Amino acid sequence: MTAKNKVLIGLVIAALISRIAPHYPNFTAMGALAFMGANQNKSLFKIIALTFGVLMVSDLFINNFIYPSGSFTLMYKGSLFTYAGFILYAVAGRYAKTGAKGIVALVAGSIGFFLLSNLGVFFSEFSLFPKTASGLAATYAAAIPFYAPELISTALFSAIAYAAEIKLVATAKA
Repeated sequence: MTAKNKVLIGLVIAALISRIAPHYPNFTAMGALAFMGANQNKSLFKIIALTFGVLMVSDLFINNFIYPSGSFTLMYKGSLFTYAGFILYAVAGRYAKTGAKGIVALVAGSIGFFLLSNLGVFFSEFSLFPKTASGLAATYAAAIPFYAPELISTALFSAIAYAAEIKLVATAKA
């Protein structure tokens, strides 16, 4: 098994656990799975499908066991926006380079995820704001406290994945 595959498996496990286990809001490895997965692997489609698979499995568990509504819930109406936000992360990861360009790509993916996923919150049945331009602005303003943990967790898990791959490659050569 290659170092890249080992790191990818580690990211999948970290993403599943970090979504299901109690955690600080928006502090998960999901962004890193999409970003680093796409950065380190040849098939963008494979990484998007894998990311969606992890989201689906964890959403099924979260929606039906952690926050059950009384009936089976596959997704809430805004979920597709969140899933699409992770596509933006994967696209950013695909085009990310090392150094400053990689950081810019990660931040761009994070901003895209923020904008798209919170648009889904605005359109969902859980929105606390009216379906107006000012309601959309209020939705984005209310989401600002959730942005930093998402960006930090994605950067942290991505850095860990990157370091793990370097270590695994070096160990294999030794």
